Amino acid sequence: MNIIAQLQGGLGNQLFQYATARSLALQKQASLLLDHSWFSETFEDVTPRELLVGDLNTQGSIISFQPPIKRSKRIWRIGQKFWPIDPFIFVEQSPFRFDPQLSKSPAFEKQNLYLIGYWQSYKYFDAIKSTLQLEITPKKALDAHYEYYLKQIQSTPAAMVHIRRGDYINLASAAKVHGFSGLEHYQKGMQILLEKNPQTHFYVFSDDLQWTKENLPHQDKITFIQSLDKSSAVIQELELMKHCQHHLIANSSLSWWAAWLSKSQNGLVICPNKWTNDLSMNWDDLLPANWIRI
Repeated sequence: MNIIAQLQGGLGNQLFQYATARSLALQKQASLLLDHSWFSETFEDVTPRELLVGDLNTQGSIISFQPPIKRSKRIWRIGQKFWPIDPFIFVEQSPFRFDPQLSKSPAFEKQNLYLIGYWQSYKYFDAIKSTLQLEITPKKALDAHYEYYLKQIQSTPAAMVHIRRGDYINLASAAKVHGFSGLEHYQKGMQILLEKNPQTHFYVFSDDLQWTKENLPHQDKITFIQSLDKSSAVIQELELMKHCQHHLIANSSLSWWAAWLSKSQNGLVICPNKWTNDLSMNWDDLLPANWIRI
């Protein structure tokens, strides 16, 4: 039996897909396959992305289905429950919500299980957190550029500040669903962290550093992380984020992972009180109870 994850989106989304499939594979003692065929397609109103999980110490074989596997039709979804149709395609039904039915699939032992979705809930993989902390690390050593920042982070009471504006401002589809968290979120979060420790030093990661330099308070307590223009930059910056003691995150899966993977024992995580613009959503399956929502 194989557990097959369809990978899609940016690094943060790929990590949710990987972690959920990895947890299932361990639970079912199955092989893990990672399907990257999504990246060979072109989509309208979707931020262009690269396959990145292969640059980490992740497990599983990277494969590609051609043509790519799509969301199954209703007749297929019904049929796979009664006949050993292969693969058994399990499509996420409710974004940001944990679905206990996933662990009960497929219907037959010899069916391969193919996952389509984002699986943005820590409840899918919380049991293997220590394993993921080891695997979600760069295969290659950090560039000297990032090693310099890492040494600073390790020598100060460091707080990560992640600000995502880019597509949340400029791409209509992303702005409609997510949108920028807003300056007030960061003003409040930085104040909470300074009240905990006035010596806190902020390390700012952003796709719009110019905006952060013009708008963030406490500029004398900030180091702005300058990104390298290379595909591995996001892998290396995630590693820096994880080493910070505290995390002031955006409504972004990348900074979610930085906070969740951190090994800091007494660190605070401050997150937006809503992850998308859908005010009817409950975020308890995505945001751990000990995170501070503002």
